[in-house]
Amino acid sequence: MPTQPYFDLNTARATLAWLKPQLRKLKELGEKGGKAMAEFDVESADAYTLRIHKILSRINKKGIDIRDQEATLVDFPAVINNMPAFFCWQNGEEDIEYWHYAEDGFAGRTRITGTEQILSYL
Repeated sequence: MPTQPYFDLNTARATLAWLKPQLRKLKELGEKGGKAMAEFDVESADAYTLRIHKILSRINKKGIDIRDQEATLVDFPAVINNMPAFFCWQNGEEDIEYWHYAEDGFAGRTRITGTEQILSYL
């Protein structure tokens, strides 16, 4: 069983640049799939659903957690101050600016100050 990947801040930020267009595509496909379902176009709805699942699979394989697809809330697993944590990003934020310990969730979001001890790949 593979170990859970973790991100340092630079890797999370680089991955976010890849992720943003994927999330836009998910939203677009979701809207098109919803329209196809409303029109009882099952074949098209199934095709959109398959494309959505493929994108979600690619995101998941990178170790990224989509916590809330509607609000586009995304967590990147990390180790901060020697504890399991997440870099946290949500739609509307330009960059990854927050993190939280794994057990604290969204309510524990804290702005990145640069004083954190972040386990790095380097």
